[in-house]
Amino acid sequence: MTDPVNPRSTPLRGHPLTRELLRDAIVGATSQVASSLTLIAAVACTCFAILVTTGQTAADEATLVAHIDSLGTRLITLSDSGGDSHISPQAASILSDRSDVTWVLGFGPAADVTNPALPMGRAPARLFVGSIPPDVTLIQGRLPQPGEAIAGRSAAPVLNLGPGLGNVTQVANTHAGRIPVVGVIEATGPLEFLNDAVLIAANADEVSDVRYLYIMASDVTVVSALQASLRDSPPAEHGSAVSVEAPSGAISLREMMTGHLGASARQLMAVVMGVMALVVCATVLSSAMSHRRDFGRRRALGASRSSLVIGVLTQVAIVTIGAAALGTAVGLITVHAMTGSAPTWRFSCGVAGLTTVLALASTLPIAVFAATRDPLRILRVP
Repeated sequence: MTDPVNPRSTPLRGHPLTRELLRDAIVGATSQVASSLTLIAAVACTCFAILVTTGQTAADEATLVAHIDSLGTRLITLSDSGGDSHISPQAASILSDRSDVTWVLGFGPAADVTNPALPMGRAPARLFVGSIPPDVTLIQGRLPQPGEAIAGRSAAPVLNLGPGLGNVTQVANTHAGRIPVVGVIEATGPLEFLNDAVLIAANADEVSDVRYLYIMASDVTVVSALQASLRDSPPAEHGSAVSVEAPSGAISLREMMTGHLGASARQLMAVVMGVMALVVCATVLSSAMSHRRDFGRRRALGASRSSLVIGVLTQVAIVTIGAAALGTAVGLITVHAMTGSAPTWRFSCGVAGLTTVLALASTLPIAVFAATRDPLRILRVP
């Protein structure tokens, strides 16, 4: 009966409250043990199978891409080996402000240096402008200020630079003065060659000649556009003499590997989900047919078709959400135990969400069919 004070306190005929739908769905899921267990097994096994197969492939793909990227797929090099183009020393600071650039490092011409205290060894030294990138790790001392230097991991012992470090001076120009070496670095990836060199920090206005400019793009997808932009408008007085190079071979390898692995993984996932959809359809159809008289009684008592459809979908959703969470958790634990790594949380949540949505989509036509049948024909006694 409707409350006379609040006529909206109870729903219209045929439209039950949300809590009543949830309660009815929970009761239905717990009472229909066979169909609920079948749905749980189908959805949980699907999530588990996808994570163990496709998820492991995704984790391997991420590892492979990271390894290929470590070879410098995002690194663009502007070179002026002959010194004819006159690359601007301010280019490092200008380009580093671009949104598609992570860091920029520029080098001047190389000159051999030696340790004046122990002049038995030599190493190439270059002035540099810009910022020290993440691929370069400081393993001793500190980063240099303008007028100071850092030595590469292999160059330091060649120059007999001990724990307290020391000074270097140019071999060809002994009057150039001594430059204090304040740290030792270790470079990896495309800048690994810096381990054999000495880098001398300098302000842009103190550098008259930049021979090489290394530019790290923010993402591999912007490398082509960034390369074209630098080729069309190089930061140099004579742009025609500047060579703009990008690791096209590594980028092609990256695209080929990700495309091949991704295609095979998607095909396998589609097959697994297709099988799950068929199992869900068969299970829900069997349950709906066995409870068709229950649907007929509800329709005869005034339940709307939409409320019956929503009730069936809610019941399936409660079962599949729990099953997807269970299968995803077991799959992640299994993949981590097998490989030592696991798919990303986005991929895992995407698998669970897609499986749940697919199960509901498979249920919808059957729920509509069950809700639209004539209750008089269902309840007719032969």
